[in-house]
Amino acid sequence: YFVTANPSEINDLDIGVHPGWVRTGLRFLAYTDAATAPPDASPVCRFLIPPALGDSHFYSASPAECAQTQASNPTFVEESAAVMYMELPNTATGACPAGDIPVYRVWDNRADSNHRYMVDRQLRAQMVAQGWVAEGYGPDQVGMCAPL
Repeated sequence: YFVTANPSEINDLDIGVHPGWVRTGLRFLAYTDAATAPPDASPVCRFLIPPALGDSHFYSASPAECAQTQASNPTFVEESAAVMYMELPNTATGACPAGDIPVYRVWDNRADSNHRYMVDRQLRAQMVAQGWVAEGYGPDQVGMCAPL
C-alpha cells in the first residue's frame, strides 16, 4: 500500500514506473497544500522506513509524533514534513471535526515495520484480529481525519 496526494507519484504508479504496484480502489481525501486546508489542519509528515526495517512509509498529522518518530528512529528518512494536510482528531476522544471521517492506522508489530491507513473500520478490525496494532487517539484509535 502506498498513500500519496502527489499527482506525479500517482501518475508514476498508474503508468508502471514502479512495477507491481496497482490501485486498490480504496482511498481517502486530503488537502494538497496549506492554502486549501482548513486553518486547524496539520501538515502530514512522511517517513521512508528503509528496506532493512520494512521498506514502507509512515505518515502522521501530528507534528509532535513526527518529531518523536524522527528522534526515536534515526534511520527513517523524512521524505516530507508536509506531504499533504489533514485534521487531527480530538486526542482524548478520537472524534474528528464535523465534516471529516476517521482515518485509521495499523502497524504490523514486526521487525520489518509496516503501516496501513484506511477509512474502513471493519477492515481495520479484521487487520487487528490478524495481529496488527491499531494506533491513534481516543478509544477508537483514530489516526487522522479526512475531508468527506
